[in-house]
Amino acid sequence: MTSGPVPHHQAAYDPATVRYRAVAVPQSVSGRTRDVSYAAEHTARNGRAQPRDDIRSIYLKLPEITRAALVMAQGALERTLYTASDGHDTAFLLGYHRPHTAQEKLCAFSGSERLRNGLVTYAASHAIRDVNALTVKTEPGVWADQAMTTIDGQSWHPLGEHEHYRQTTEFTCGPVSLLNAMHRLHPQITANRVDELHIWREATIAVACEPYGLALSAAKRGESPHIVVSKTGPVLNPADGAMGMIDARMSRDVQHHFAAEAHEIGIPVDVTPFTAADVARQAGHGHAALVLIDEHVMHGVTCPHWVTVTGSLADGTLLVDDPWIDEPYGETLVDAYQLPIRQADFDLMIHYDEPASAQAMIIL
Repeated sequence: MTSGPVPHHQAAYDPATVRYRAVAVPQSVSGRTRDVSYAAEHTARNGRAQPRDDIRSIYLKLPEITRAALVMAQGALERTLYTASDGHDTAFLLGYHRPHTAQEKLCAFSGSERLRNGLVTYAASHAIRDVNALTVKTEPGVWADQAMTTIDGQSWHPLGEHEHYRQTTEFTCGPVSLLNAMHRLHPQITANRVDELHIWREATIAVACEPYGLALSAAKRGESPHIVVSKTGPVLNPADGAMGMIDARMSRDVQHHFAAEAHEIGIPVDVTPFTAADVARQAGHGHAALVLIDEHVMHGVTCPHWVTVTGSLADGTLLVDDPWIDEPYGETLVDAYQLPIRQADFDLMIHYDEPASAQAMIIL
C-alpha cells in the first residue's frame, strides 16, 4: 500500500478554509431525478427557502458531468453527493453503493482541480465512518488514471488488472458465475461468450439455471462440485409464471432429470439449510462457491440470481463477484468485482422464494 498517487496538479491554498459536505440523495428521487430540477426551479421562483443540505438546493449548481451521473444512478442504488468549497471554488463528487453491501464507489468528479484530492479523501473517510463501508473504490480518473481502492480512507492502492467477466444476457448468471469461479481457482481459464452460452445450453431449465445442471457442467470441465440444497426436489419453484420459467411442467421435469444424472455420476449432495457463515467457512478453506440469491435485496428486483463467493475478509465479510452490472444506472466492473457483503446482509439474500424454492450452493 502507498499513501496514494497524486496525479492531479493542485495549486497552493489553505486546506483549513475548505468546507466539506455529504448530502444524501433520498430514494424518492430515484427514477424521478428529472423532477429535482423542476422542484429547484419552482422553489427559486416562489422564494421558498429549502433546508441547507437538501439536494434540491444544490442540484442546479452541479456541473453537467456530476448531474448526469446523478440522474443515471437510479434503481436501488443509495447515493451521496459530496461537495467541497473554499469560498471561491467548488468541487463535486458522486458516491453510491448497492443496498446491503459494504462498498462505496466514487465517480463523476467535477469542479476545481485543486480541491480534488481533499474531496476524495473526505468522501472516502465519510463513507467508511458514516456509510459503514468497508471498502471505497474510485472509477478511473477520479483519484488516479486507474481504478483505486482503500480500506481506511487514507492509504490507496490500484484495484488491479482484474478479469471479471460479466454476463452478456439477462439469464446467464449461473454459467458466468461458474466460469468466474473456475477462473479464480485456475487463472489460466478465462471466461468468454462461447463458453457462457454453451454452459447455459447444458444447464438451463428454460430459461434459468439450477444447481444440478450447473454442477454437471462443472464436472464435465474437470471440477469436483459439491451441491448443498435446503430440500429435495426441484430447487427453483416450477410454478406457472415463476421467474425464469417458460413452461412449469418442463422446468420441473428437467430439474428431476438433472438431479438424477448428478446422483448417477456421484456428485455429492448435502440436503441441509445453510447460512452466510457456512459460505464463509468454505471460502476460508480455499473454495469458490456459487450461491443462489434473491436479487431484490441488492438490485431491487425479485429474481433468482447466481453469484460467486471467492473469499472473505478477516471479520468474515464475504467477497462476491456478481456477474450482473446495471450499466444503465452507471455501474461498471468496479461495482461488481470483489464486492464486500457482510454476513448478516448475505443471509438476507440466500432465501429466494422460500419455501416454494430452496436454498442452493455449489462448492468447487
